[in-house]
Amino acid sequence: MTKQRLNITRRQLLFGTGALSLLGTAFALYRQTGEYPEDPIELLSLSHKEAAIYRYIGKWMIPPGGPLPGHGGDDETLRRIDQVVLNLPEGKRWLLGALPLVFEHGTAFNRFGSKRLTMLATEDGHPYLEEWANSEWEINMQLFAALKTMYGFSYFERDDVLKTIISEHHCAV
Repeated sequence: MTKQRLNITRRQLLFGTGALSLLGTAFALYRQTGEYPEDPIELLSLSHKEAAIYRYIGKWMIPPGGPLPGHGGDDETLRRIDQVVLNLPEGKRWLLGALPLVFEHGTAFNRFGSKRLTMLATEDGHPYLEEWANSEWEINMQLFAALKTMYGFSYFERDDVLKTIISEHHCAV
């Protein structure tokens, strides 16, 4: 049996490498883009994309079924996040608008070609968010603190949540 030698020219090698790189990039971008469902409630400042991200993260951060009413991804919390963003000065809104996108598309840096956060199943998305919560990188800690602040303003300041906290702990305010 005679071995046949494969001759590849430099041009073929460069073309093939470039084509594979483009395919890999296209695959990664495909997994990071897509449509977002229209939110069932009317929002004045959040896009459908931002609403979907805040709902996903909120259900993880303040899950349903706890001792307090609602959860971090429910309609009332989302309305309140919408109001926080709406009440910011126009020039500052884009900064806060970038916050959910960092978590949504950070999966591309976390795991090459990974799906965006809102497309991940719970068993993949929750550990990803746990990595953010437990990160020792300064920028990650600051971004996560900003995210927690959003839920602090939107969920823990709700009248129904505050009433439950006060009545369960018999606190006088």
